[in-house]
Amino acid sequence: MKTIVRIGALCLTFLQAGESRVEQILQDYMGAWNEHNITKIEQYYSPHVIWYDLPSDTTTKGKKRVSKAITEAFMGYVPDMYWVKSGDLFVSGNTVTYEWVYGGTFNGMWGNEKVEKKSFSIKGISTTTVDAQGKIISQKDYYDLYGFEKQLGIIK
Repeated sequence: MKTIVRIGALCLTFLQAGESRVEQILQDYMGAWNEHNITKIEQYYSPHVIWYDLPSDTTTKGKKRVSKAITEAFMGYVPDMYWVKSGDLFVSGNTVTYEWVYGGTFNGMWGNEKVEKKSFSIKGISTTTVDAQGKIISQKDYYDLYGFEKQLGIIK
């Protein structure tokens, strides 16, 4: 019986260590975004990373493509962007699901509309999975596109 308890405690310790590692990777990854450092952001991706964006229903694959698509989408017209955890965070194995707030000042084209200096702040949830080397292999983003377009004045 003591052996079973020790094995259980050891397994729990390994699981908690893995969860801490995944949380730390996420924290560092979000830090790179808030530094607006595209090179550093890209370093978090596995060569075979997959990014799914629910509002546009698009999937992008591969480190270079994901890096370009995701940074252009969220940083391209928002030079003062910020991205912070805002609520619950759940870790299961090497996957973390978390609530966040993304915002800043949008200045550029949104579709056919020119948007000038519109502040916004939206909520979302993401699921990020990392591999054994600590590289992101999957990121799935779900966020309030309607609220974003309303704050930009696209939707009246």
